[in-house]
Amino acid sequence: MPTGSPRPRLTPELIGLTALSLLTHFWNLFSPAAVVFDEAYYEKFAGAYFTHAFYFDVHPPLGDLMYAALARCLHIAPAILTAPSPAPALRLLPATFGALTIPLVYIILTQLGAGRRIAALGAAAVLLDNALLSASRFILLDTFLIGFGLAAIACYLASRDRPTRSRVSWLAASAFLAGCGLSIKWTGSSALAVILVAWFVASVRSRVGVKRLIGEGLVLTAIPAIVYCTAFAIHFALLTHSGPGNTFMSVRFQSQLVGSSQYDPAVHMSYWAKMRDVHHAIRYANGGLQNATNPAASPWYTWPTMKHPFAMWEDSGTPAGTKTTILLLGNPVVWWGGLVAVLLGAAMIALRRWRYPGYTYAIVFLAGAITINYLPFAAIRRLVYLYHYLFALIFVVALGSVMIGVPAGWNGDGIGFWSFPTRRSAAGYAAAIVLLLVGFWYFLPFTYGWTLSLASWDARFWVLHPRL
Repeated sequence: MPTGSPRPRLTPELIGLTALSLLTHFWNLFSPAAVVFDEAYYEKFAGAYFTHAFYFDVHPPLGDLMYAALARCLHIAPAILTAPSPAPALRLLPATFGALTIPLVYIILTQLGAGRRIAALGAAAVLLDNALLSASRFILLDTFLIGFGLAAIACYLASRDRPTRSRVSWLAASAFLAGCGLSIKWTGSSALAVILVAWFVASVRSRVGVKRLIGEGLVLTAIPAIVYCTAFAIHFALLTHSGPGNTFMSVRFQSQLVGSSQYDPAVHMSYWAKMRDVHHAIRYANGGLQNATNPAASPWYTWPTMKHPFAMWEDSGTPAGTKTTILLLGNPVVWWGGLVAVLLGAAMIALRRWRYPGYTYAIVFLAGAITINYLPFAAIRRLVYLYHYLFALIFVVALGSVMIGVPAGWNGDGIGFWSFPTRRSAAGYAAAIVLLLVGFWYFLPFTYGWTLSLASWDARFWVLHPRL
């Protein structure tokens, strides 16, 4: 297989996977008509942009601004957003980002040189993961981070081996999308880090000129910085009045907020001074979370095995002897299967038993993406949760698909998608898809909040231990 960056094609499996992704993400999206998990926070933050009451959050504001923009488009009353009332229509936005994740995984794998069958397997595994689906059906932030990050990486891969003008355009698009991810959460910087590392290594190996190196470097760093600063500029421009976030800010910052006890129109504070104040408050608040406890939190080293899934919502009105819950719970076939595939492939490479001709770049790129998206959490001392692993999981799945797919003979598709080299190869591919489907369907009641008997509920936790 070539190591360049093939142009993705609109194939039947890509169309089918995208259609199924739209179906699973939007089916019964507005149920439950209740506030699920942290939805209350993001509804309230979005509502603050209409009341102009200053609020404080430990994350950058782009995600909240996106929800506010959608609320304006859908004519959702600010009173609904600021009260503890459900606004399920806002779920349309994360569901859209979640639905686009599946075709993006397919496109990235094909850009890395994977054949159609391997790309389809990786995308199908992401499609059939219950945790990724659950996280993208509610008013939360991580689906934005993942969507922007994958789109940024796809644009970077599209820039490889392009003419100069086209290359710069793709790099600029990549930088913009990576900047959006960074402006959702600081952990969104991982996509930008993947792109910068891959770009720098490729530039050095290709011995590009200093002028081009500096120019492209500026594009990849300046544009994300501009996006990040612009999000905060809009944030400050809209939140001009006293609000619940006052106490986190300095006296001078509060002097700018109309209605605050510290308000003084004679005091002027620059944008950069506001940025310094709010980032100091974010660092202080994150530090305060180091000693906090939460039953939903779990150590970073337990995430790959999905040791502690946790409850996002429970229906208290369920009849006796039954239980209705929504859990952040992954498909074990995806989580454990992807991990085993990566470890097995790495072992076989070390033992020189399996070879991956033409896939060196893909393997190194995806392994680097896993490392950048996962290992930094080992240094984070504040509360961390299973959903922080979801972006890394996607790269584990992608790499696992390559590690298993190549030696299994699923990479060649020049004579048709369904033309496998041997019957054993075809049977193995079919078995992988069936296992993914079985795991997905078995845990689907926890994804959509279907009612189960207590016996059926308990039967799904013969290994995993949910935190409720």
